[in-house]
Amino acid sequence: MEKPLRDSEMLVIYWLMRDANLTDAALARRSGMKESTASSIRRRLMDSRHIYFTNTPAFHKLGCTVFVQLYGSTNPAVPKDVKDSAHLRFLDRTPEIFDSASGEGFIMMSGVYRNFSDYLLSIDRYERCFSDIQSSEKADLRAAFFPLEISHVCYTYNFAPALHRIFGMDAPRPEPNLPLKLDVHTTELSLVEKRTLVNLVEYPHASDAQLGHLMGRSRQTVTNVRKRLERKGLYKRVCIIPLVLWNIDLIAYVHLRFKSDIDPDVRRELSCGDWINLSWYTLERESEAHATYMFKDYRDYLSEMQRMMKPLIDADVLKGDPVISLVSTAAAKELRDGHYGALLRKILGMADPVAGRPLDRRSDV
Repeated sequence: MEKPLRDSEMLVIYWLMRDANLTDAALARRSGMKESTASSIRRRLMDSRHIYFTNTPAFHKLGCTVFVQLYGSTNPAVPKDVKDSAHLRFLDRTPEIFDSASGEGFIMMSGVYRNFSDYLLSIDRYERCFSDIQSSEKADLRAAFFPLEISHVCYTYNFAPALHRIFGMDAPRPEPNLPLKLDVHTTELSLVEKRTLVNLVEYPHASDAQLGHLMGRSRQTVTNVRKRLERKGLYKRVCIIPLVLWNIDLIAYVHLRFKSDIDPDVRRELSCGDWINLSWYTLERESEAHATYMFKDYRDYLSEMQRMMKPLIDADVLKGDPVISLVSTAAAKELRDGHYGALLRKILGMADPVAGRPLDRRSDV
């Protein structure tokens, strides 16, 4: 078991999860510390990998039209490392899947596609990757589709509400990042804007000076372009935490299907409950939803999952039982974690200099 974090460390993480762009001065004010103390704790947490940052692209502003959640069971007779290696070969050829994790007998993959044709091409590729002698390593995949034209999504990780619940932090309860309706369009970008956006995504810990050195531009140029990209809302900075370091034992991936005859007002009211508020990755449309939760331990899972699902069950709005895939954080392996760079290069028409090799978004240049 990991050494428990100090209250001051938990507060710093908590406030950075609520706003990853906080300066040391703002972080100190929020957490009630001296600026030097807050700065020191932030550096220590980053050095120990208790936190890291990601710059998540605004996919809807880059022409992507549909999110897809894939999940399914895998063959328990095949060693986990063999199945993971086989899926990594597929993921290396499928930039649209930006997040993937495997557990004992389970795999999930989160992706975003420019159109449904791109999704079908990736599924055809999956079938080819697991044909013939590798068929035993294949997962029995299910897919949930969330076209942005008719969906509400929250795909920038939203850990703060769940951690506030689990640890009862001495801080105001956060407003959840609720799923939003996103309008799809394609933002025109200059070549330097494209290069800057790609590097911000692939090297989120790098300074403007470091990015400038990488791109052969001045620090001031990178700063100006970065601010322009921020104003256009083309990416969002998010603080990420490895759940195992917080002694969070379980993750639940939940797929819900709703009856077709629900009163729209009832459906909207139900979407204001904790089954949405406490999910840290949420995709939702009128007839379907995908949510992701964290739990301190199995007892916490039993009580909280029952509490969150009770309003839906009492209202008799579900079409069948929720499909709940429960994964131990100790046994889970991240195959892809915020792997946005390859997809961004594909969308922007920029060749990936290291095809198929994921960049470590936790590292500096």
